[in-house]
Amino acid sequence: MTSEFDPRIVESLATDAGAFMQQMDLVQRRALFVRIGESELRAASFLDERLGLQGREGFWLPLSGVGAVAASIRGPVTIPDFIFHIGHCGSTLLSRLLDQDRAVLGLREPLVLREIAAAERELDAPTTRISRPGWQALFADTLAILGRRFETRQRVIAKATSTCNNLIEPLFGHDPGVRVVLLHLPLESYLATMMKAPGGGLDALQGAPARLAYLHRVLGDESIRLHQLDPAQTVAMGWVAELARFTRIATDPILSSRAMLLDFEKLLAAPADRLAAVRAHLGLPAEPLDDATLARSPVMRAYAKSPSHAYTPEDRAHDLELSRRKFAAEIARGMAWAETLLKDHDVLGPLRPLLRLAA
Repeated sequence: MTSEFDPRIVESLATDAGAFMQQMDLVQRRALFVRIGESELRAASFLDERLGLQGREGFWLPLSGVGAVAASIRGPVTIPDFIFHIGHCGSTLLSRLLDQDRAVLGLREPLVLREIAAAERELDAPTTRISRPGWQALFADTLAILGRRFETRQRVIAKATSTCNNLIEPLFGHDPGVRVVLLHLPLESYLATMMKAPGGGLDALQGAPARLAYLHRVLGDESIRLHQLDPAQTVAMGWVAELARFTRIATDPILSSRAMLLDFEKLLAAPADRLAAVRAHLGLPAEPLDDATLARSPVMRAYAKSPSHAYTPEDRAHDLELSRRKFAAEIARGMAWAETLLKDHDVLGPLRPLLRLAA
């Protein structure tokens, strides 16, 4: 495919936050930009395949043009701050709580981040479709494009998909000012959540190979074999891998000031205090918040991924208790596997207080 592109198109893409970079195709070396309004962007729970492209205005740009779009952004380039998470742990709710503030523009799970994260994991393989310098340039350009705003006062806060946690360190290396929230659940709550999910947490099972590869690097030991783990143990393994990543970042002398480790259970227990702490960490202005007002808000009383569906923290607690009874054996196996692993590897010691919600 030719790398020629119309400069007028590049200019229009660069200056319009509503020209959303929705897909990246490394096979055909092109990127898809689609038209989306601010209200639709704010309403979307997922900016991936579920956004819906039928009848939507769109334009495929050669991948070589993505850098030109980023370079044509007017004014100082700003990149998003981020919410990274382990999946099924309240990240969509946190994102929606933050962008109740009209000065915050939340981007929930842009597909291009998932695609660029998958490409990063392949960089050292002979089958990679992009060189490391090429990937770094594409990552930087993607961040600049995602950081475009509808108003100059807005702050973009992107919630990545749970398979994108390998982007945290490249993100820190790219911009010294970026801040991230690292959202998680205690393992026992996570297992109860995942066991009741369709397919027993199918997305966690699908993402297990990459998480195990990371865990092998942390441990310096490749003796864990995925085929030897049952579904609950596989979910527990993924939790251990991601919490090892999160705690290492959150305790790093250089990175810790830029990363906030947040337990979703504690957010629900004291939403005003925890949300205020998140806002302060992200450099957002202080707002008067109280638990009673937040508890009555539509965001806290709806299922965040499908806001038309009523779902309160009390509903969630009820569902988790049902899951704990129904899947008690599976949860126990997952917990036992993780506890044994943590006992055998001192490097995982910081995870021990995170296995269960503190009394």
